[in-house]
Amino acid sequence: MVELKKMSDHEFEVWRNRSVASYAAEKVKAGNFKEETAIEESEREFQKLLPQGKDTQDHHLFTVMDEGENVGVLWFHANNEMKENYIFDIEMLESKRGMGYGKQTLQALEELSRDMGMEKITLHVFGHNKTAIGLYTGTGFEPTNIIMSKQL
Repeated sequence: MVELKKMSDHEFEVWRNRSVASYAAEKVKAGNFKEETAIEESEREFQKLLPQGKDTQDHHLFTVMDEGENVGVLWFHANNEMKENYIFDIEMLESKRGMGYGKQTLQALEELSRDMGMEKITLHVFGHNKTAIGLYTGTGFEPTNIIMSKQL
């Protein structure tokens, strides 16, 4: 079973730089950002969500570990009033995908969420990310809203 370890300052900087670029690319692919401004828009969203970096109140950033080896990351926001944890990012390293680490990470988050007194875990997934959708539905997540588009 994986272990959730709080991100170090270095791990946070590496993750943040990679994630800003990755999020920008996903938003372009989904048609939400224009390619020429995607990095700046992504940077603004990250700054808004994490104004104090990894120490932003109610945001939890973890390195996912398996037997001392980094296999991925998890970032969620705890909304104590709604008793809900919202996953902003869960990603396994490219070389560790398809090995059950995503499922184990979600199981670890479920245990942690129960310990925190939460009643629900919520997330957003891009419609084109079929692998992630399969992981989430396979671990009990159900769609609550679906936004659909048609390119003209």
